[in-house]
Amino acid sequence: MIGVLLWGGYKLFRKGRQGRRSGGVALYIRDYLDSVEVEVINNKVECLWTRIRGKAKKKDILVGVCYRPHNQDDEGDELFYKQLADVSRLAAFVLVRDFNLPDICWELNTAEKRQSRRFLECIEDNFLLHLVNEPTRDNKKHFYKYINNKRRGKESLHSLLDSRGNIVNWEEEKVEVLNTYFASVFTNKTGGPQDNGPLELIDNDRKLNKPLKFQEDTVSDILKHLDPQKSMGPDGIHSRVMRELVEEFAKPLSIIYQQSWPSGEVPGDWKWANVTPIHKNGCKEDPGNYRPVSLTSLPGRVMEQIVLTTITQNLQDGQGLRPSQYRFRKGRSCLTNLITFYDQVTHLVDEGKAVDVVYLDFSKAFDTFSHNILLEKLVAHGLDKRTLCWVKSWLDVRAQRVLAHIRYWKAAMRSPCNLLFSKMVNGDF
Repeated sequence: MIGVLLWGGYKLFRKGRQGRRSGGVALYIRDYLDSVEVEVINNKVECLWTRIRGKAKKKDILVGVCYRPHNQDDEGDELFYKQLADVSRLAAFVLVRDFNLPDICWELNTAEKRQSRRFLECIEDNFLLHLVNEPTRDNKKHFYKYINNKRRGKESLHSLLDSRGNIVNWEEEKVEVLNTYFASVFTNKTGGPQDNGPLELIDNDRKLNKPLKFQEDTVSDILKHLDPQKSMGPDGIHSRVMRELVEEFAKPLSIIYQQSWPSGEVPGDWKWANVTPIHKNGCKEDPGNYRPVSLTSLPGRVMEQIVLTTITQNLQDGQGLRPSQYRFRKGRSCLTNLITFYDQVTHLVDEGKAVDVVYLDFSKAFDTFSHNILLEKLVAHGLDKRTLCWVKSWLDVRAQRVLAHIRYWKAAMRSPCNLLFSKMVNGDF
């Protein structure tokens, strides 16, 4: 490699192409990071591996730069795959590469050519996650757009105003301010006519039209369709792990679900939520201008999906949801709602009639309504006692923590799922 550019403040690692004066790969790492090159036995592949040592108790990170020529043969590919398998066991790592495999569709994880399909197999075998799905080689805007997006996600929280009107700057204080505010939304504004006492769930003679199914094949089907891009919940179980190990997870989870539903008890771990504050608009110092996005335990979310699907079908069969309800329903969306609305308005205008439109926006409606009223509505629509007890347990005694550099748990009621919220706003209060 010739003509390498030296940058101040960076440490240069490089590896020339074997048998040639030009070509090769290079990596620049900030000089304040403790980094060292990792020696590999095979030098026939254009790969450079560097270890960045973690500070304090943080783990090391392995960063690799690889180039695969467009005319590389199968032998060269297999040498690289072996090297990738070896280094993937050492530490968490990031791989920056140019493999010259343009026929790969990363969205569908498919490829036309045999060599490309073999590469995808290697990615899956080593549990790697592809992050950049768009070509960046010929479009610098795409590259910097991706980098800037990731950098924004790593910024620390903005300074915030506490309940006494004081500015807080320490991470611990900012997390506590947001956590307290998010919890107060649930605990102080969920009153209803029956909220002063416990709700009595009476036995209902009517059974579910479609029974709940927690068989192994039902659980397996849901696990196979988990989105591998989703973040982990408080339990640290990644969706890709569960999707890759369907046969190992499906049976024990189905047993847990079969025990949870009849007993009406939801495991406590499923009621914990990691909350990420997302700024909506307005002053960044105001905690009220942040929207909490929560992630709960993945096994719990799988059971929620099974229960929700059954409740949805029974509410639709029993006319528990109005035809005008479009949000949170399968096969319906904001687009279909707008099309229907537009059709009705144009029909009235064609008849020469006046049309008045009133738009309502309820502040934090999804978070602040009464859980007891919701349960009373479900009782009125004939859900059996077992399911009602399970939903009540699912809503009660929840806890959340705001994710930042410091994390605090705080007890908080949590808003129900989207479909249950739809049931809440349908019918008479």
